Amino acid sequence: MRRKDKEITDKKMILDIIFRAQVCYLGMSKDNMPYVIPINFGYYKNTIYFHCALEGEKIDVLKENPHVCMVFNIDNKLINDVAQDDWTMYYKSVIAYGKVKFIMDIAEKQNAINIMFHHYGGKDYPLPEPVLAKTMFLKVKIERMTGKGNILKDE
Repeated sequence: MRRKDKEITDKKMILDIIFRAQVCYLGMSKDNMPYVIPINFGYYKNTIYFHCALEGEKIDVLKENPHVCMVFNIDNKLINDVAQDDWTMYYKSVIAYGKVKFIMDIAEKQNAINIMFHHYGGKDYPLPEPVLAKTMFLKVKIERMTGKGNILKDE
């Protein structure tokens, strides 16, 4: 990381950013062309879980190239001190890398959706097997991640 003064190395702070993020941006690549989408997600034991339709561009891209990059971002605050001609953006972010695996087992799908429900403040919510069967669930074991932030002094 070029800006070591902005690097976040504290694992608790990195996890706090992931836990507080409402959206994860999932970056993929097909034919050397980037493809990035916002997704809902859940985090558990160094793994990100998400769901989607059984078919579509995202599925096609991930079947061809399962390597992904994910971005989590919170606490954005623009400061513009016009009198001092001083502008900055406060933020906290995490970038994580890994490889997508498709979840096929119904029990594992139920576990994945429960992890997602917990992320958004919910509790376990059993879905009927036909609903689970017609939904694609995926997981990404995080291989490496970095944190970065321009953090307000009083935090």
